[in-house]
Amino acid sequence: MHSGLSEEARTFCRGREIFIDAEAQIGFPKPKQTLIEGPVNLKRGIYDIDSIGAFTFLGGLESSVRHVSSIGRFCSIANNLVAGQTEHPTNQLSTSPVFTTPLPEWGLGAFSFENHAMISEAQRKAGEEMAHRGGKIRIGNDVWIGEGVFIRRGVTVGDGAVIASRAVVTADVPPYAIVGGVPARVIRYRFEPEIIEALLQLQWWAYGLDAVRGADFTDLPSAIATIERNIAAGAEPFIGKLVAITEEGQAVDVAFDPQSGEFYFL
Repeated sequence: MHSGLSEEARTFCRGREIFIDAEAQIGFPKPKQTLIEGPVNLKRGIYDIDSIGAFTFLGGLESSVRHVSSIGRFCSIANNLVAGQTEHPTNQLSTSPVFTTPLPEWGLGAFSFENHAMISEAQRKAGEEMAHRGGKIRIGNDVWIGEGVFIRRGVTVGDGAVIASRAVVTADVPPYAIVGGVPARVIRYRFEPEIIEALLQLQWWAYGLDAVRGADFTDLPSAIATIERNIAAGAEPFIGKLVAITEEGQAVDVAFDPQSGEFYFL
């Protein structure tokens, strides 16, 4: 496996506190435009992700993270994650792509030509069948995903959630829920409802580290009070060093315009 990025591009990223392992592949099957907000650490793996937030690390070993729209800030994602794999139809003659996709590269050009109309119709119906489970995965902020987790396409993982090792996640995970099992179920919540409500309202991760300065991380009510004071005192929303990986495998600086909500290559 190779990142598809030149050493020059990876050096460029390191200068912006974005560390991309030489065996981290950005995009699948080829490089794709990916927005990364430093600091970030991408270990070995395949990453078909639209955007990754600051203070997040993920990957290692055989991680394959595909069809993901966004991963938030302060996420801790262990190795061997499998997310967003391709779906197949289950209500047709076969689940094989032979019957829904022309595959001349498999030596099936004659079969695909002779059955073109039926393959096109099967492909259309497969798309309808899988429309409800073909969306992109969204992972919130402050999410911890354990080793060897599987996440199905279309799932949303809420802020503050924890997914136990080897869980198979087929449905949305509520904010601050701890889920595990096959399929994954809510085991419990990290905090009491009033604490969760306060944390979701504060969205401390939007301020990087400024909002939590001086907080007692081990005492939630005290930490929330400190965060509230810091925000009231003028803690500024955090915008990290933004880099875009291009479809050509290059790395370029990006600026964010908070008024328009748009990003611009520099």
